[in-house]
Amino acid sequence: MKLFEYIDFMQQPYDIFYTDSTHSPLHWHYYSEILYIIRGSIKIVCNNKEKILKQGDVCYCYPLQLHEVRKNKNETDEIKYAVIKFNIHTVHIPKAYLQKMYDYFVRRTADNDFCLVINEDKSHETIGNIISHIVAEYEKKDAMYMLAVQSGIHMLLIEIARNVEKSGIMQREKHTDISLSCYHILEYIDTHSAEPLEVQQLAEMCHMSYSNFARLFRENYGRSCKEYIKYIRLNKAQDLLLNSDYDLDYIAQETGFFDCSHFIQTYKKWRGITPKQERMQNREVL
Repeated sequence: MKLFEYIDFMQQPYDIFYTDSTHSPLHWHYYSEILYIIRGSIKIVCNNKEKILKQGDVCYCYPLQLHEVRKNKNETDEIKYAVIKFNIHTVHIPKAYLQKMYDYFVRRTADNDFCLVINEDKSHETIGNIISHIVAEYEKKDAMYMLAVQSGIHMLLIEIARNVEKSGIMQREKHTDISLSCYHILEYIDTHSAEPLEVQQLAEMCHMSYSNFARLFRENYGRSCKEYIKYIRLNKAQDLLLNSDYDLDYIAQETGFFDCSHFIQTYKKWRGITPKQERMQNREVL
């Protein structure tokens, strides 16, 4: 089971659309994703935390961040929201602003490892207008529409950054960049999470010493590489628990745990309940 969502940015530099979907399974990707709620509400889940997004709310999902969209069970109205996916490394941010924009839209820490959410406010009408303009340009595909989309994304990021700056909802430390060529390590971990994984081996794949790799990984991804591997395995296990009838022995084996006992112990430490309790509670809600 892979959580990685692939988009060929050479052929499709942006993915922009309106949707009413209330089920986007747990996944991650190299690009940034912005959601803007036009009508109704949805639930965004990220890093074992969740939040209801309502009309006028903006949600920014960071590159490489596990997240999913679920139905808000209390919502009875029609749902519509805009989705804008783009590669922040290729939207040509001027060098003078690159460091600050990366601090806002790329880097995160373990304490801050949740989607960036800006709640509805009349002062955010500008964001809604920019998003409408971006979607319209992408759908109409008039002359030079790609340039218009890129310009709109620049304006959108500026407005989001300004709102974040005013609200003080995020304080970021400066981090050292890990080479973009090492981004494939997260995809490798995702693909091979059911197998034994050693941090030393991953460091060698990035042509780094163990200590340098471990330091840069923590600085850029907000947790140690070992913690990240466990995090991926737990999220895959949770998905199988909630969306299949596989027994715990099978789930433990498929997601890379030593045995069922190790899986139960690790899962309870993560969620505060056992895997069996998690499955039963979910079925009671449904």
